Amino acid sequence: MKRLLIYSSILVFFMACETGYKTDTNSTVGDDTTFNDRYAPKAEYIERESLATKFTGGVSSDGLDLGTIRVHEQEDSIRLVFDSYKWNETNEFLGEKVDRVGTYYFTYLPEKQLISAVIHGYRGFSAKLPNFSKDSLIEKIYFDEYLDDNGYRFFIKLRYDVDVKVFDLQNPGRVVADISML
Repeated sequence: MKRLLIYSSILVFFMACETGYKTDTNSTVGDDTTFNDRYAPKAEYIERESLATKFTGGVSSDGLDLGTIRVHEQEDSIRLVFDSYKWNETNEFLGEKVDRVGTYYFTYLPEKQLISAVIHGYRGFSAKLPNFSKDSLIEKIYFDEYLDDNGYRFFIKLRYDVDVKVFDLQNPGRVVADISML
């Protein structure tokens, strides 16, 4: 009985080490082209992703309106303030200011000179998108399709490689994006 247990253990060990059939080609052996094609895109993606800077915050909520975007511009920096209001279902007028912001995810992609932003908890985006001069650090702000009725996705296209900081403030609730020259 003891011998049977030992043989069974050895058999299970060798079977567990086998990852495929004997007729399968080994994915780690082959010409260099196959290996590079399979693994290079992943490495490139990881390298690019590591350059991204991510900012998250806010609280899970519903029924908000991103009512105004205030712009404070100086010679080598710009501050965007995204003010949160209570959604009034019509966007004809702003509701009352709220104490907190919904959840937000901002990602700065320096190689693309782009900030990607997703906000959740917002049923309305009644703020008018600001225009920027040719001397501004920001080229434009524009929307992207986002398939969630409780959120929005937009981009901030930059003219230069910059330093970015994003944070939220309470009472009243607002998200602040500080963008400055390196």
